[in-house]
Amino acid sequence: IGEAPELSFEELEVLLHENLLPSDYEQTRILRRLYDILNIRNFWKEDELDPYGNLNVNQLEEALLDHAGLPSYVLKFLETYPSQVARLNFFSSLISQFFKEEAKNASGFLKKYLNFERALQLVLVGFRAKKLKRNLEKELQFEDPNEDLIAQILAQKDSPEFEPPEGFEDLKPIFLAYQDLPLKLYQSLCEYRFEKIEEMAGTDTFSLSKILSYIAEFIIVDKWMHLNEDQGLKVADTVLKTSSGETT
Repeated sequence: IGEAPELSFEELEVLLHENLLPSDYEQTRILRRLYDILNIRNFWKEDELDPYGNLNVNQLEEALLDHAGLPSYVLKFLETYPSQVARLNFFSSLISQFFKEEAKNASGFLKKYLNFERALQLVLVGFRAKKLKRNLEKELQFEDPNEDLIAQILAQKDSPEFEPPEGFEDLKPIFLAYQDLPLKLYQSLCEYRFEKIEEMAGTDTFSLSKILSYIAEFIIVDKWMHLNEDQGLKVADTVLKTSSGETT
């Protein structure tokens, strides 16, 4: 974190497309699909799109107009919430569906990565809700309350402070140290994610797991490098102030 990647993301994408088997390249597209989903919200809000998705602004606009070229769970979301206001209000349900549907069909590193990112976002929802005195049950309304992770988070709805659930205990010192320093908290969470992804990737340099982990790590580093101070504070503030649908 803080060191510029040797490649641009555009150069990386060309290398992936030219060198991977179609089935392996498809896994990179699934990893990047999270940013397509997030860019849907950015598009509706007329915000700048992240460059890490598979679709540029014109392709995304066309897909949303024609309801074509999008996963079935996105199309179902569009049908369920026909107004833009409702779509933005309930966007967290689409994020939830992305992780559930894509992880269900994934394997290997990709499955571990999607499950980790989902769990981390849910832990952050619990932390934010507790800090801002929000209703945890409402924040997690699109999740299964019987799932172990969700149950652990919901069990704390009346506790005085948030305790990260099993497997995320090492987040507590980060929360305690930087809960009132949003930019530093965001940087520490970037470093935390980077290290966890590195652990998941294993040691085989010439594996698809290493390639996928490199993409995930690249995006973390590149996003940090492209933040100026104002943008950084805005992004970092979302760690503390947004709902589960407005993930960083």
